[in-house]
Parts: sequence; structure tokens; C-alpha cells
Amino acid sequence: MLRNLMMGALWLTLGFSHLSAEEQAVVQETPDIHPLSLETPENPNGNTNVISDLKFSPDSKMLAVAYGRYQALLQKSDPGLAIVWDVASGKRLATLNKYKDGVSSISFSSNGKLLATGSYDGTVQIWRGSNWSRQALIKVVSGPVTALDFSPDSTSIAVGTTVQGEVPMKPNLHLYQVATGREMISLRCPAIDVAGVQYSPDGKSLVYAGMNGVVQVWNVESGGSRTILQSDDMMLFSMTLSHDGRQIAAGGSPFQYKHKKWQIQIWDTDSGKLKQKKTEAGCMLSSVRFSPDDRWLIIASLESRVKLWNLSTGQLINLSQSGGDVAVSPDGKLLALAVENKVTLLEFKKLIEKR
Repeated sequence: MLRNLMMGALWLTLGFSHLSAEEQAVVQETPDIHPLSLETPENPNGNTNVISDLKFSPDSKMLAVAYGRYQALLQKSDPGLAIVWDVASGKRLATLNKYKDGVSSISFSSNGKLLATGSYDGTVQIWRGSNWSRQALIKVVSGPVTALDFSPDSTSIAVGTTVQGEVPMKPNLHLYQVATGREMISLRCPAIDVAGVQYSPDGKSLVYAGMNGVVQVWNVESGGSRTILQSDDMMLFSMTLSHDGRQIAAGGSPFQYKHKKWQIQIWDTDSGKLKQKKTEAGCMLSSVRFSPDDRWLIIASLESRVKLWNLSTGQLINLSQSGGDVAVSPDGKLLALAVENKVTLLEFKKLIEKR
């Protein structure tokens, strides 16, 4: 994802009031760990052993993981790869390595038949889940791919990029036909870098976030857009839409140099009204995800513990494990935490039961 473009270069700080006593975190020191952990061998160049994104398949049986750094930040180039793991056995089902740069983003189609991988080399590759052969290769002209998402009917895919060079009005958000790879439309997110993109559950809207603090909703049918957030002091690293489509969550760090903190904001999708906001001390926020029932928000912050935020009660569970990126299985049973080249699986249901 986009945050990997900035790793090692950004340590942002800001100033906000402290959390109230009732919002203080409960530390969960000994969460239930799934018997399997998924780990790739160490890479001598230290490049592909960095996880950029991970997603469970719709049936929760597979976990697809994207590996690799952006070559522009490396002294030695080493293309990334994507691995599809069997969750039950830990067996590699597929190793996809036809990339000239790190793999930044990954997504299953809603029917589970296809897997899309986006790369910093400016390509999107679509793979058939039946035999892991490549169905389509899409060359995105606007720049390195930073985010992607299948439409609910699996017929189109939205792709966000970072625009290279000084071309302020160049499109950085594209929609392609999955069957042919043909571009359907190109849009301009008012930001150089797209930090996240996601279709609404009904496929009628597309929500996208720009790294420089913008969140918008685009109407697929009418072509109109409306702004949810336009901030001059917020840098966004992750955006996610709730499973019912009613809430948008985005997280990042404001441009203030007082105290190291991160912030998450949650908006009502229809009205655009801010519903909740949370600010905490810690390193750069890297990922936010809703639980399948939309009751919890999972928060990952670089070099910090993963947090589970109950959106109804305000309770915050502070896990003992860290995670640069996170994913929750659609059946709500597992939480996957990615650190460097390793994925740890936790029993998500047991972490939140009776809470």
C-alpha cells in the first residue's frame, strides 16, 4: 500500500487532548494464537520480506499476501511477489512473481474466482483462482499502483495510483473491465497519491482517499462526486468502508510537530457527517479495517501494538502483538497481523468475546 512509499522517511507528530479515562486501552497480553504462522524466507536484499497488503478470500479459506518495497526507495532493486496461502494448512497455493517492482496491493473478487495484484511497476495483474493462470495484464499509465478493489459484481476493478512528475491534473484513479482489461473511465482524485479505494456494497459508489487529506465519494452512474474530508493538515495512510456501506473510516497523522500521535475519523457515508474521532500517541498509523459485523475497528500502527476499538462502547483493546497491516477473515474467526515477512493468525472471536 501507499504507506510503504514513505516508510523510513516520515515521522509525523501532532497535538491533541488526551483520551478520557473511560477510553483508556485494556491490554490483552495473551491473545489466542492460531497454530499456524505464515512466513517467507529471508531475502538477502531485504526487499521482498516486507508485506505491503493482505486479504482473505470471501470464503475465509485463503490468505493472499503482497510483498516488496518500492524500488525508488532501494539501493538494490528486487521485484516483489504475491503468495496465496491455504489458511488451514499453511500450504502455499500459488507464488506469483511476474513483477518488475514491489507488489503494493491485492484484492479478491467478491465471487472468489479472481485475484488482482497491483504493483509499483504500474501494472495490475488478474489471476484465475482455478489454476492461478493470468487472465489479464493491465498497464496503468499514470504511475505506480497504490490501491485497488473489485466491484461487487466482479466485472470491473478500480485502481488508484501515485502520479509521477509535475502533472497536477493527470488522472490517478482508473476503472477497468475485468474480462478485457479495457479502461472504462479515468478520474482525478484531488491528491498526488491515492491512499485507498473501495466500492460500496451495491456497486453504485466508489470511495477513495488521497494521501494529502482528502476523502471523496464518486457516483458511478451520474459521475458526480462529493467531498467527505478536505484537510490541509492531515496525511492519510489508510481508508476503509464498512461492510454495510454506511460508514467510512480513514486514519493518518496531522502535519503538526508537537507530539507523535495518529488520528482516525469515521463519517456517515450518506450525510458526510463526522461520527467519531480518536487520537492516540504512537507511531505512524498504517492500517484500519472494520470487523465483518462492523462493530469493531482494527487499528495497526507502525512499531506499535494492534488495537481493537469497539465503536459502540468506545472500549479499546490493546493487543500485545504489533502489525504493519491487518486483515479479518469474512467469517469473523481470524485476525491476520503482518510484520515484515511474517503473518501471525489470531483467534479474533476469542479476542472480543464477552466484550
